[in-house]
Amino acid sequence: MRTLIYARYSSQLQNPRSIEDQIAACRARAEREGWQIEGIFHDQAISGAAGINEAQRPGLHAMLARVEQGGIGQILTESTDRIARHQGDAFTVRERLQYAGTRLFTLMDGEVDDITGTIKGLFDARMRKDLAQRVKRGHRSNISEGRAASGVAFGYRRVSKFDEKGEPVRGLREIDPEQAAIVLRCYREYAAGQSALAIASRLNAEGVPPPKRGIWRGSALIGARSSGFGILCNPIYVGVLSYGRSKGVVDPKTRLRSSRPGDGDVHQGAAPHLRIIDDALWTEVQEQIARRSSPRPETQRRPKHILSGLGVCAVCGGNWIMARTGWWGCGRVTGGNACTNRRLIKPAEYERRVLDELKDQMLAPEIVSAYLREYHREHARQTNELSRDRDRIQRKLDAASRKVERLVAAIASGGAEFAEIREVMSAARDERDRLAREIAGMDALPVLTLHPGLADQYRRSIEELDQALAGEETRLEAVPKLRKLIARIVVTPSAASRGVDLKVVRHIDEVLNLASVPRLTAVRR
Repeated sequence: MRTLIYARYSSQLQNPRSIEDQIAACRARAEREGWQIEGIFHDQAISGAAGINEAQRPGLHAMLARVEQGGIGQILTESTDRIARHQGDAFTVRERLQYAGTRLFTLMDGEVDDITGTIKGLFDARMRKDLAQRVKRGHRSNISEGRAASGVAFGYRRVSKFDEKGEPVRGLREIDPEQAAIVLRCYREYAAGQSALAIASRLNAEGVPPPKRGIWRGSALIGARSSGFGILCNPIYVGVLSYGRSKGVVDPKTRLRSSRPGDGDVHQGAAPHLRIIDDALWTEVQEQIARRSSPRPETQRRPKHILSGLGVCAVCGGNWIMARTGWWGCGRVTGGNACTNRRLIKPAEYERRVLDELKDQMLAPEIVSAYLREYHREHARQTNELSRDRDRIQRKLDAASRKVERLVAAIASGGAEFAEIREVMSAARDERDRLAREIAGMDALPVLTLHPGLADQYRRSIEELDQALAGEETRLEAVPKLRKLIARIVVTPSAASRGVDLKVVRHIDEVLNLASVPRLTAVRR
């Protein structure tokens, strides 16, 4: 009987020799039966549910084309699931074979008739779904053990390691220092007020290699916040691995696979060794993403000028705008002569006078004194909180130390031969060391915060802001900080025949928090 042999394996994670083994088994059976082999076809690393056309399964498509030329008595394969793991595909293949007068013969079931084919097709399709569930269960187990269940995120690299049986341990990751520096930079710049597009543009201009081939894009940073995709949204950067944020779906027409948001069943696991971003910076970035997310694009437009939207006319209460090229003026005059304040001021002079007045106000003795009072009040509050937290963590540390001592005694008594005891021992030591480091950090806080140079520190913060506004590269980060300090700018016609008087009304809370809150947060970490 003139015979064609077909073999297939579904995943690149499987052994490629599977193809050779299947073909060898089919050859041996053909030799015993005296069947004449007319051709051998195969598909490598292709799912049995991928489809049956040329682009989807080239080997199967070529085999069916050869069958339809005529003269082939049978198709010989290892089992029906090599032909298809999709009920519709399995039925279509059997119909085409029957029309050509060719039978399907498998090493496991012999000749496959309609009843056998239908039942086996149902089981093969079901087995594919069961296998997917087992794979998901394995991924969840990896996540619980601090091992990744998907690709390598930007900022990390694979770790090669073998278990006691010599099998590779999958999902191990470690921080890539060069990429991690880029991740940290993206977080800091976004928290400083820069847009994802501006950050991406600067990385492209500097020639920084992107996560994938091509260029840096704003979508690579923001991605989909709901599913945690995107550098600025991925919890792996705070040491949390997630699985189930998305799910793969297959188009029934094209059989192309795409990604959609998951069903809400997200499994997470702690991986502190993968942390790149601290909690304070992560929280600030997530809050900014939420604030900037809006269905109305006009609310996301950044100020065209450094003082846009802050000036107010003292005569009519209208907005102080760029009235005409090169001059600021009252918007109601420009829009319909509804105000008598026709005074104008050039942008450079407007900015310089506002900045000078703001700087003088912020360095006034009463403001510095208010800053110091707020700083010490915040320090006292945090010290009280830390005192309570320290007692709680000290109790945990004492319990962890006693647990380590008990496990050491168990190992000394012969328990070292049990892998479970060794694993528990390692986890207990890690917990003890972590708590000890946390206690040490708390003990260091008063020494770091109660230094006598707070007033000088405040003045340096103001000077640094002034210098940042003057710098071309640092201006983008400094502008949002400056705008937060200003509540409004009241513009009044001056007593002279020309010019205006300016009064800067500041957000006092922002002034007091300019240096104290970030520094206290950084120290506490």
